[in-house]
Amino acid sequence: MTKYRQILHGSTSECFINGEREELSTKIEIKMTGDWEDGNFCGEYASFPIYNGYNIEGTITSKKHNSALELAIVEGYRTGVMPDITVISSLGRPGSAARERWSITDVVFTEVALANIEAKKAVERELPFKAVYAKNLEAIN
Repeated sequence: MTKYRQILHGSTSECFINGEREELSTKIEIKMTGDWEDGNFCGEYASFPIYNGYNIEGTITSKKHNSALELAIVEGYRTGVMPDITVISSLGRPGSAARERWSITDVVFTEVALANIEAKKAVERELPFKAVYAKNLEAIN
């Protein structure tokens, strides 16, 4: 197969929130970032990266079709008891059953728009989040 046919494509990708497919998602971004500090030592001109841990964060952008997720987030903010949320992303290529899937757990949405309305436009919602754990469920070789 030529290389360009092996390209993974957003149109064959999906996002699931607590097992339910987010059918109208238009963009999914999840990233893990290392937390590093510079170690500087006498007699060394170099800075040495010292690993302190990691952060997981991302954003799910979709067309809004109901209020269920917003209600759960607002209730979590109001009570201080955040809902238990898992996000699964699935990335593939056209014409192939192969998938790269990631499970992100202990997700907390850090922002929720209660109203984001513009004339003559479908309402789009952006849900930025942080998470604690990432696990690869399936990889493409």
